[in-house]
Amino acid sequence: MALLNVLTYVLIGSAFGFVVLLAAFQYVQRKNRQNGHAEMYKTYLDYVGSGRSKRIRQYNHFLQQSYQAYMRVPLLRAYIVRVRKRLQSIHSYDEFSMRRETMKIVFVTLAIVSLFILTLLFMNKDLTFMFMIALTALVMNGMLIDAFVNRVENRLLVQLKSVMDDVRHSYQQHGMIEEALHDASEASTHEASLHAKKVYEILVAAEPEKQLQSYYQAAPNRFLKAFAGISYLVKEFGDKTVEDGSLYLSNMSKLTGEINLELLKRTKLSYLLKGLTAIAIAPILFTKPIELWAKNNFPIMEQFYDSKFGFFFKIVIFAVILLSYILLKKLQDQQEGIYQAKVRKILWEQKLLQLRPIEWLVLRIMPAKRTTAHFRIRTLLKDANAGTPLEWHYLHRMVLATSLFAIMLSSFHTMHSITIRNILTAPTQNETMFGQLSADELAKAKELTDFDTQIIHRLEGIDPEQLPERIMQEVYTDNPQAGNSSQFLTAVDRIEGKMRVLQSEYFKWYELVLALGMGYIGYLIPFWILLFQKKIRYIDMQNEVEQFHTIIAMLCQIDRMSVDIILEWMERFSTIFREPLHRAVLDFESGAEQALETLKQNAPFVPLARTIDKLILSVERIPIREAFDDLEHERNYNFEKRKQDYERMIETKSEWGRIIGFAPMAALTFIYLVLPFIYMSFEQMGAYYQQLNQL
Repeated sequence: MALLNVLTYVLIGSAFGFVVLLAAFQYVQRKNRQNGHAEMYKTYLDYVGSGRSKRIRQYNHFLQQSYQAYMRVPLLRAYIVRVRKRLQSIHSYDEFSMRRETMKIVFVTLAIVSLFILTLLFMNKDLTFMFMIALTALVMNGMLIDAFVNRVENRLLVQLKSVMDDVRHSYQQHGMIEEALHDASEASTHEASLHAKKVYEILVAAEPEKQLQSYYQAAPNRFLKAFAGISYLVKEFGDKTVEDGSLYLSNMSKLTGEINLELLKRTKLSYLLKGLTAIAIAPILFTKPIELWAKNNFPIMEQFYDSKFGFFFKIVIFAVILLSYILLKKLQDQQEGIYQAKVRKILWEQKLLQLRPIEWLVLRIMPAKRTTAHFRIRTLLKDANAGTPLEWHYLHRMVLATSLFAIMLSSFHTMHSITIRNILTAPTQNETMFGQLSADELAKAKELTDFDTQIIHRLEGIDPEQLPERIMQEVYTDNPQAGNSSQFLTAVDRIEGKMRVLQSEYFKWYELVLALGMGYIGYLIPFWILLFQKKIRYIDMQNEVEQFHTIIAMLCQIDRMSVDIILEWMERFSTIFREPLHRAVLDFESGAEQALETLKQNAPFVPLARTIDKLILSVERIPIREAFDDLEHERNYNFEKRKQDYERMIETKSEWGRIIGFAPMAALTFIYLVLPFIYMSFEQMGAYYQQLNQL
C-alpha cells in the first residue's frame, strides 16, 4: 500500500507540474506578444505556412511558443538542448526550423516514453520491476531520438539530390554557378534550400574562402562540404571540358553517385538492424511476467525466484542486456556528424581529472610514454575511432572497474539479506508439502515461521556447540506438552537448520575475490569494446579510403591543383583518419614530404599508405594528374568494388547484430526459465527420494 500511495503522489505531482507548465506557457506567450516576439513568429508562419492549412500554421505556432516556454524549465531545458544539438548542423541557418523539429522530437519521445512508463506501472508495482522500467525508458528515449534524427539526416540527403539536379539543369542553361545555385535554392525543399542558399552567399561574398572555411565547420555531412568546395574551386579556377563533358557537371554526377550509395547503405543497414535494439532490451520487461507465470503454475519455483540465486540471475540478465545495447549502438553508428555529436558542454572526465588523487591514480595506471603498451593503446584508440584522449580511456576503465566492484559487493550483501529475510518471514513448508498451499496450510506455515523466528531471536549470539541443547530447551519451554515426540524433534531440527543457514550468511572471502574479479572484468570491458569497434571500423576504413580516391579523381582534373589542397579535402571527408590528416595539414608547410611520411606512421593502414605514396611523388617529382591517372580509368571498377564492400559490411554488421540482439532473449529463456526448472526439479527429486527412504 505504501508503494501505491507513492505512485499516487507521483501522478498527482505530475498533474500539478503539467498545470504549472501550462501556466508558464501562457505567461511566456503573453510576454512574447508584449516584447515583439509574436510579430517575429507571425513573419515566420507567413513564410512557412503559405499554401498550408490553418491547422498546420497553428501547430507550427504552438511548437515555436512551446520552445520559448519550456526552455525556461530547468529539466526540460536540458532535454531540449540535448535534442537541439543533434539537429544543430542540419538546421544551422534557420532557427525556426530547428526549434520546430526539436519540439516535434521532444513531444513525441516524451509522450511515448511517458505512456510506456504509466502503462507498465499500473501492470506491476514491484520495486525491482520499477527499476527495470526506468532503465528501459532511458534506453527507449535514446532509441527514439536516434531514429528521428537519422530520419532527418536521410531526408536531407534525398533533398540534396534534388538540389544538385536543379543546379545541373540551371547550369546547363546559362553556365553560371552563382545563378545556378540561386535558382536551385529557390526551387528546392526547405532544409536543402538553406544550404544551397548558404553556398550561394559564400560564392558572392567579399572573402569567399573565409566563409567557406566557416561552412566546413557547420556542414552536417561530407557531401555538402564537397558540393560547396567543388562549386568554389570551379568558380575560382574556371570550368573546362573533360571526357565526360563539363568538369563541374561531371563532378556533380560523381557526387550524386556517392549520395545514392550512401542512401542505399543507410537504408539497407537500417532495415536489417531495425528493431534489434528493442529486441535486446525487451527481456527487461519479461522478467517479472515470466516470474509470476512460473510462480502461479509451478508454486515450487517461488522458492527459487525469491532466493539469492534468483536475484543473482537477474543481475546476470541485466548485464547481458546492457552489454548488448552498447554493442548494438556501436554497430548502428552511421558516422555522419560523429565529431559534432561528441561535443559536450559538461565533461565529467575533466572534472574528475581535476581532483589530485584521481589524476594521480590515472597516471599510475596508464603505461609510461615511449613504451610498447602506450603505443599500442594509442593506436587502438585511433583505429577504433574512439575520439577520446588516453587519460580519459583509463579513467573510464577505472570508473567502470570501481562501479562493478561496488555493485558486486552490494549484490552479495543483498543476496545475504534476501536469504535471511526468507528464513525469518517466508512460510515454512514441511518436506512433505508440494505444490500450491491451501489457505489452512498457508496459515499453519506462517505460524511455524513466527514460532521459529521467536526462538531464533532469543538464541542470537549463542555458541554453535550449545545450539542443539538450547533449541530443545526453548522449544520445550514454549511447548512443554510436546516432550520427546517426533513433532518436537522435527521442530528442533528445523530451527537448528535455519540457524545454521543464518550463521553461514556472512560476507566470505571468495565473495571478495569474485567482486575483485568482476572489477577486473570491468577494467577490461572498455578495452574489449575498442577491439570490437576496431573490427567493425576496419571495413569502414577501407570504404573511407575509397571515398578519398573518388575525391582525388574529381580534384586532379582541376588546373593548378596542389597536394596541400588534396590533403585538406581528405581531412574534410574523413572521420576515422581525421586526426592524423589534420596534423599533416598543419605540418605541411614546414616540410611536405616529412608531413606525409609522418601521416603514414600515424595512420598505419595499407590502402591509405599507397595513396600517401602517390601524394609524396606528386610533391616535386610528377604532376598530380599523372600520379593518379589510374583512378579515373578504374573509377567504374572502384565504384562497383565499393558497392560490394558495402554489401559485405552490411552483411557482417547484420550477422553480428542478430547475434547480439537476440542474446538477451536467449539468456532470459535459459537462465531465468529453463535453468530454474532444472534446478528445482533436482531439488524436488531429492526431497521425494528422502521421503521414500524414510518409509
